[in-house]
Amino acid sequence: MATTIAKQYTRLLALWPKDALRPTLPFTRAIEHRAAPFGVQPITPIPQDSKTKPSAPAPSNPPPSTPPNPQLEQSQVNALFSLLDDRYSKKYALSPGVLKPTSAPEHYTNLMEEIERAPQKTWWQAKLDEWKMKIRWS
Repeated sequence: MATTIAKQYTRLLALWPKDALRPTLPFTRAIEHRAAPFGVQPITPIPQDSKTKPSAPAPSNPPPSTPPNPQLEQSQVNALFSLLDDRYSKKYALSPGVLKPTSAPEHYTNLMEEIERAPQKTWWQAKLDEWKMKIRWS
């Protein structure tokens, strides 16, 4: 059973989408931490600070005091697969009015466009956009 859990965690890590907004803090690290007791090796490289020189390896987390229960872990794996399959947004679909409120019908469209542009912005472009948002043009 434990090898099945390890295989499922490995598959989850391979299929999980990359986080473009926070590439240094992906959710896959949490999955890797959860899967470590089952022998799953991390696939996400941990970024090194350019200011710190490499020294002794960082201490690893101590093993849990009790071994993980594969039956309980299977429910956690199933929950992650349901998130990956987008099961809940399919089951509980939003009405079109929720994403296009009458007060600002283009709000969520603009928000998604901004999120898609954010990873390609330079620091200066991000600051400029931040200042533009603080100034009210009437």
